[in-house]
Amino acid sequence: MGDAGGGGGVAPLAGARLGAAQVVRYGGMLFLAAVLVQFYLAGRGVFGASGPVEGAEDLDPHRLLGTVLAALALILLVAAAVARQTQRMLPTAVVLFVLTAVEGLLAGAGSDTPSLAGGLHVVVALLIFGLGVELVSGTRTLSPRR
Repeated sequence: MGDAGGGGGVAPLAGARLGAAQVVRYGGMLFLAAVLVQFYLAGRGVFGASGPVEGAEDLDPHRLLGTVLAALALILLVAAAVARQTQRMLPTAVVLFVLTAVEGLLAGAGSDTPSLAGGLHVVVALLIFGLGVELVSGTRTLSPRR
């Protein structure tokens, strides 16, 4: 039996599992949009800073949205655990959550090793976006089975 996400084995969706899959789908879309906004805010904060970037108030919106993204990643993880729509959904959500946490650590490490942490911060952000796309694409078929 195939599945929309290519991860094998789709179980029928109904009740709480269907609702959780919808949370993954629409919450994931919101997450992806927020990641794009995060890239904009980072660029605006870095290029708009009048002094050193570390501690610059211009990056406060980026920092705040990063916290919101971490909370959203946790919600997506819980919803993916309930939905279990595909075999890949839960592992993808776990890695997404872990990398979102790593993003915060990299941002905090920026003062110690700015070029290494800053470079990795951007690379991990791209991985997070890709995982978000993977998570949402696994929810293409949400209609309950008959």
